[in-house]
Amino acid sequence: MENGKPTLHHPQNSQSHLTLWLLEELGIEYNLVLYARVQNRAPPSLHAIHPLGKSPTLITPAGRVLTERSAIALWLISTYDSGARFRVPPPSPDSGDDDAVREEQLMSLGGTTLSPLLMTKLVLALAVTQAPALVRGVPALVRRAVDRAFLDAETAAVFAHLDAQLGGGRAWFLGTEEPTRADFSLMWYVDWAVQWKWLDLEKYPRLKAFHGRCTARPAWGRALEKGNGYNLVFW
Repeated sequence: MENGKPTLHHPQNSQSHLTLWLLEELGIEYNLVLYARVQNRAPPSLHAIHPLGKSPTLITPAGRVLTERSAIALWLISTYDSGARFRVPPPSPDSGDDDAVREEQLMSLGGTTLSPLLMTKLVLALAVTQAPALVRGVPALVRRAVDRAFLDAETAAVFAHLDAQLGGGRAWFLGTEEPTRADFSLMWYVDWAVQWKWLDLEKYPRLKAFHGRCTARPAWGRALEKGNGYNLVFW
């Protein structure tokens, strides 16, 4: 690829920010192509890179097109983390269950359990805001009913579980000194919920500290500066 560097295709206000954050943490050289949303959706030009117009999309120096944050993080860490700062440590008598299986379990929890819950909350919220004013009360009633009957309790249970996973004085989910792929992945769901005010971090002190550690890292700030916006409540 161009200059022998990976290239991140980065739409504004998207989960691609978490990949940009990882690139900054790795401290490598990379190409960054910024995209503005079109009517709040991925622009047609991004579909020319990948048929689904996925966010994020990373092209390796060899020209391989990668999508999905977890897969991109796996490739970036495997390729560029020569000091093993962000890798799961090899098993040891003291590591217990903090291994690659636990990392995968936590990432799967985010992608297959928490993400559908948050996406449902998003769809219901947009059904209210996008409805004509005269009938907006109907989807609002549906939203409140679904939240009370199911969504609020389910999302609270998942966030309580994640909060518990940071017990024992852990800064990061695998008890490491630096974030691993699990942390780069789970921060997306936590921050998504925080920005939409679906998550009250005061109820989850460990998650609050985790969120603060992520956003306080210099690489997070550099990613914000180099990107073109990270406001997830843009509708």
